[in-house]
Formats: sequence, C-alpha cells, structure tokens
Amino acid sequence: MRALVCHRFGDYHDLKVEEFPAPRLPARGVRIAVEYASLSHSIKLWVAGKYQVKPPLPFVPGAEVVGRVIETAPEVAACRAGDRVMAIIGWGAYAEQAVSPESTVYPLPDSIDSAAALHLGVSYCTAYGGLRWRAGLQAGETLLVLGAAGGVGLAAVETGKALGARVIAAAGGAEKCALAREHGADATIDYKSEDLREALRRLTANRGVDVVFDPIGGALSEAALRSLVPGGRLVVIGFASGAMPKIEPNILLVKNVSVLGFNFGLYVGWSPVDERSRCEPQVRSLLRQLFDWHAAGRIRPLAAHVYPLERFCEALDALHARRTVGKVVLRVASR
Repeated sequence: MRALVCHRFGDYHDLKVEEFPAPRLPARGVRIAVEYASLSHSIKLWVAGKYQVKPPLPFVPGAEVVGRVIETAPEVAACRAGDRVMAIIGWGAYAEQAVSPESTVYPLPDSIDSAAALHLGVSYCTAYGGLRWRAGLQAGETLLVLGAAGGVGLAAVETGKALGARVIAAAGGAEKCALAREHGADATIDYKSEDLREALRRLTANRGVDVVFDPIGGALSEAALRSLVPGGRLVVIGFASGAMPKIEPNILLVKNVSVLGFNFGLYVGWSPVDERSRCEPQVRSLLRQLFDWHAAGRIRPLAAHVYPLERFCEALDALHARRTVGKVVLRVASR
C-alpha cells in the first residue's frame, strides 16, 4: 500500500510516501480503506519521538481516518464491510489502509461530508470534553477561546455556543476573527493588534471570564489566567505557540481559580494510561451528541484545507506557521 513512513525519529521533512506492507488485522480489529486523514500539531512530536507514546519503528503517522470498512475480525459487531466510518487510532492513518480496534471505530451518518467528519473526531471531542467534562462550563457563563480559528479552537467556539455560553474568540488577524464570528462567536479579539487583558476588560465590563479554552500556551495563557473571575477555570489543551506558560501559584491562591489539563488521548488509547475500554460508552455518547448537533445545524465543522498525501510536509509547515484555519486534512485515497 502507499504510505507515509517514518523510519527513524527526527524531522518530519524526512518522511516520504512509499510502498509499505499493509498492517495486520488485530483481534477485535477493523480494516479501513482510508479516504481522508487529519493533521495536527502533535504529528511533529510523534515523528520526533517526543510524544508520550513512542510507536515501534518504522511506523506510519496519523491518528484519525475516514473511509470504508474492508474487513473486520469475526467478533466485531460495531460495523461491517462497506460501512463508512471514522476511526481514532494511535498511528497508521497516512496510508491507503489502516486498522483500528473496534472500540474507537464510529459509523458515520450519511448526512456528513467525509472531510468534515474528521473534524468531529478529536477536535470537537477535545472541545466538548475540555469545556464540559473538565471545566463544567454552564449556560450563561462567559468563555474565552484562544486560537479560535484553528481546528480545535473553532470547534470550541461552536461547542461553547451549543452549551449556552457567551463566547469571546481570540485569534491572530482580522480574517481569523471574522471566521470565528461566522461560527457563532459573540465577540472577538485580534491579539495581533489588541492587548488581550485590556480587550477582555472592555468586553466584560471589567468582570473577566469564567472559563478559558487554551490550545496556545505562552504569554497569551498568562494573560488569560489573570483575566479569570474568582472561581474561574483555565483548560490547558496544548501549546501551539511552542512556549509553556509561566503559572504563578499566588494567582491561583488569591483568585481561587483552577488550571485544568485535558488530554482526550487518554480516552482513546493514546496515553500511557489506557482508559479506552472504560471510556468507550462515554465517547460514543459524545459523538452521538455531536452528530445530532451537526444534523440540527448547531455546529458546522470546517475542513478548510485539503492536501494530497504527497504534500504532507507542505501541509504541516502551513499548520505550524498558522497559515491555516479550521481543520487541515490529508486526502489519502488516490481516486
């Protein structure tokens, strides 16, 4: 099969598309003919060998696929050959065939486009899990989303609105702010031209925000933390800026605020602590909620950039340089 293969940990620019053996079908496994696979900031860490889990070399990167089921192990009941599915896997997505445990394969409604369906996977599940499961976001609260025009950020904007919050979207540039408004943000902050804390004071009448959804890190995290109301919650999703925020414990103490981490990978087997089996019903219930919201028009996943598999490096370069909005997707199928 055609696949993008990592033979040694290092720079993702060294990866090439080549012929590679198809993966073995595991017990309770599903084999999928891959149509699309998603791209994320974490791929750079997987390829560098710096992710919390190291695949055995050589390996095929990529963690989410949409495609058609080719075959299933005898005991699989969640899907059958011919079904269109989304699968959340640890690695193996950037290939014409991928295998997944049955526990993380989800049949897709006919109403959703294949590329857009990838966005409902990890991005929207991370947004919902971080906001609802970890931060306990309630209707009527004020939510600040950093990196609001990116894949997971835009998902958080729409999820926050669907949960009944007032959403302030912060992004870098007027076009990205406009995109966040198109997807439901009540107000926007362009942190390329505005001071985040001053803008939040203006937009909240000096009150501050209840919850911060933070996939960015660095100085923006620090400013957002200082803008929380007493009892506020900041949810750490990632560090797209490449910098870790400096969290001063006295701020947590004086303002009685919380900093929470959320790693959706723990729910689907990407973490050294594998909670996949215990969490399977919870994740399936969440995806049913997302599919219902999509059918009702309450969320509109945006796959704005689709690259062929051979242009993987170009796609990841654009993602890291923040030249993209919404979800970045690789088209794997040659036809």
